[in-house]
Amino acid sequence: MNEIKDMAADQWSGDVGRNWLANLQRFEDMIAPLGDAALAHAAFKPCERVIDLGCGGGGTTIAIARAVSPGGHVTGLDISPDLIAAAGERARQDGASDIAFLCADAASVTVSGAPFDRLFSRFGSMFFPQVEPAFRNLRRMVKDGGRIDLVVWAPVAENLWFQLIRATVAEFSTPPVTQPDPHAPGPFALSDRDRLTHILEQAGFGDIAIKSCERDLPVGGVGATPQEAAEFAISGMSATAQVPPEQQAAAVAKLAQAFAPYHVPGKGNLIKGTALLVSGIAA
Repeated sequence: MNEIKDMAADQWSGDVGRNWLANLQRFEDMIAPLGDAALAHAAFKPCERVIDLGCGGGGTTIAIARAVSPGGHVTGLDISPDLIAAAGERARQDGASDIAFLCADAASVTVSGAPFDRLFSRFGSMFFPQVEPAFRNLRRMVKDGGRIDLVVWAPVAENLWFQLIRATVAEFSTPPVTQPDPHAPGPFALSDRDRLTHILEQAGFGDIAIKSCERDLPVGGVGATPQEAAEFAISGMSATAQVPPEQQAAAVAKLAQAFAPYHVPGKGNLIKGTALLVSGIAA
């Protein structure tokens, strides 16, 4: 059993996507500080046509739609039908216009309206089983001279929140966790800066720029207690190895203790997390 499951993109079309939807607010709260930084870094402008890869519950897609209005348009793309349905409903309730959602595999799909001016992805590009051809397909979605902006996790060593979870999971997993393939599909698959640069260049992107972005992340959601955050991490995060059911209560208690020093009343468990803000130009 690996500490990080090898999660291919198509797994998101099933239980992984449904799990994300069931915990949508907690997940979005947690990654919002990094997602907001990424949107600011992308600096979308009116009239731009954008595709939002791995759009999840549609939060970033709606934010981009506001930024490119008037005259622009954004298409949210995700492989999970459950998340796409939820994103569409969210956009309708929000009154968002010039926005569409498509359920498809970004690694192979031909998207109506391509090529776009811009491609954006907040933690949605790390799960391709065959990453090189997948990024070549993404290149076809962007017009010559268009820009790609990705947000991916920096290495585990730069993410204290995950280190705390991993240490607890390792203690309670049976059999013990083993070191996974660092390049297998999963949250940290693109954390190697040199490898990511090579993948993008081989796909047809140039002027690659990668910068680190560190933020305090409210693990478990804004206002969550250490206990609530620990329950979320053990049962809700499919990125971690499963703890046997008979060990979950003990694992939650142990992890709650680890989170407690980072708890800020009213704000939650603020733990350092680092992402890579990646940009490039379609050559």
